[in-house]
Amino acid sequence: MAELPIEVLPSDLRFRFQLNKQLLATITITNPNAQRVAFKIKTTAPKKYVVRPSSGVVEARSNVSIQVIMQAQKEYAPEFANCKDKFMVQTTLLGETEQIEKDTFSKEDRKDMKEYRLRVTIEGPAAPPSPVPEANEGADDEAAARSAAAAASASSAPPPAIAPSAPAEGTPVDSRLRTAMDNLVAATGDNQQLKSQVDRLQREREEMRRQLDAYQLQQGAKVAAAAPAKAAAKPQLLMIQLLLVAIIAFVLGHYVRF
Repeated sequence: MAELPIEVLPSDLRFRFQLNKQLLATITITNPNAQRVAFKIKTTAPKKYVVRPSSGVVEARSNVSIQVIMQAQKEYAPEFANCKDKFMVQTTLLGETEQIEKDTFSKEDRKDMKEYRLRVTIEGPAAPPSPVPEANEGADDEAAARSAAAAASASSAPPPAIAPSAPAEGTPVDSRLRTAMDNLVAATGDNQQLKSQVDRLQREREEMRRQLDAYQLQQGAKVAAAAPAKAAAKPQLLMIQLLLVAIIAFVLGHYVRF
């Protein structure tokens, strides 16, 4: 009996993407033959997917389901819109007592080995959903949305604007605005003048402080220089006093004698 084709479904693995959640898809292998079939599943992104089981045996005229789990993703990858991940399912016939070995899926030893390639499609946006409505929401929904938007726009539209008058005949709002601007400009000028005066006073205070320090140093030096001179003048004054006393005593003694 000729070998019947083994069915591997689906040909396109689809995942509905969600952040921080594992995504699940299923591969079904159907064996319509009277002989056992061994299978092995490979992927181009082994760190991204978990396949349970990745290899095994499909008994005669039966099928098996294999779980493909995408690991939880923490962010939207830019390649989600054009995912290049792929899976390959290898199958080969097995004897009644034959087990899966290392060379079971060798192309050189297994002339009947078949390969089935499966694409990966990520369903869902590659970025947070946009508030803009989709185009396939239906003509009725679109017409209703336009009508609601027109009604809301008509109810919330401001009254027609009145052309502004000339500056000499401006509205009270314009006058108050100009007055406020003039006051602001004047206050800015006054603030700059006050700042200049404060800076000038600070400079004068520093100059006076330096002059006072210099004067105090000069007075201290004069006092220090005058102290020795004063100490030297005291003996001279004592000698003069003694000389005057001697002269007075001499004169008195002379007159007393006569």
